[in-house]
Amino acid sequence: MMSPALAPAIPGQFSRWAAVHWSAGILLVSSRWSLAPIHLSRSRTGLVASRAHSSKPVGLHFFSDSNFKPLRDQFVNSVVDKDIKLNETIVEDLNVIKQRTAGGVPVYQFKTKLLMDALEDAESEEVMLISDVDIQFLGEVMPFVQQGIAGRDMCFQREFTKLGVNIGFVAIRRTPAAIDFWHHVWKELPSGRHDKRIVNNLLYTNKVPNLRWGCFPPEIWASSQAFDGLTIPKEIALHHANWIIRDYSGDGGADASNPTAKLQQLSELRRAVQEESDIKQEEIAQRIREDPDLAIYHQRTFGRERYGPEWIALHPEHPARPGGNRKKRN
Repeated sequence: MMSPALAPAIPGQFSRWAAVHWSAGILLVSSRWSLAPIHLSRSRTGLVASRAHSSKPVGLHFFSDSNFKPLRDQFVNSVVDKDIKLNETIVEDLNVIKQRTAGGVPVYQFKTKLLMDALEDAESEEVMLISDVDIQFLGEVMPFVQQGIAGRDMCFQREFTKLGVNIGFVAIRRTPAAIDFWHHVWKELPSGRHDKRIVNNLLYTNKVPNLRWGCFPPEIWASSQAFDGLTIPKEIALHHANWIIRDYSGDGGADASNPTAKLQQLSELRRAVQEESDIKQEEIAQRIREDPDLAIYHQRTFGRERYGPEWIALHPEHPARPGGNRKKRN
């Protein structure tokens, strides 16, 4: 069952970051540079991180294509932690399905395959991170990672403050349970269901009973958390622009390959944080919270209108537990 919020750890001593892996690609994080071969167009340069300690840096794996290069650039430029090693894959074209959330099955499969290959290449008990590029770092995240993954196979970003996981930023330990879990995800992807829905179903049905998992605290923030969170966390360390307010009347409003709205949200929140403006941060959170589409999404994925298998990890009286057949839309 999902663990309670984790308190921030005390930052440790970090070694000096000497160089960055440059290219465009989907973001995964791991503590090693090597990935199992994938037959894709990719480029990497300047790939060495020097360290003052004998312990390894944690690798950060990511990928994107040309459409997402602006998101990729802001993501890489925002990295704060010096104990992170960027591990990047460039893809010429991810074949994004423009009207599908997060780009549809081609993106889900690519990301999951990249993650599984990185896990297979890692050493036993080695920790890796996987991240999307519609994310910015506003502070050090490694203290949260170190505490979140301690004694666990995986630690996820929250989708909503009180329920659900988001797979835009995940810490994973190479264990048999973690490998088994992602093989289950891979087997279900051809169904066409969103990879995030598959992951949540597997977690809350205890499909992999020996899996030890938990969630990061709200400081590892996803914008969907504005729905049931009080406000943007004071000590926000990471911002994932996973929920944006779309203008369906304009060009590209529902286009998953168009990063404009995400870039706007990332930029606006960074300014508000840098200015230490509580008012501006609350205005951003309130706009997201009041988006009627977000309320509908919450009810259909983590509320009483959720369809799918019973989530036995939830309390018997929880409205999202039953699941069932897909409800007809009014």
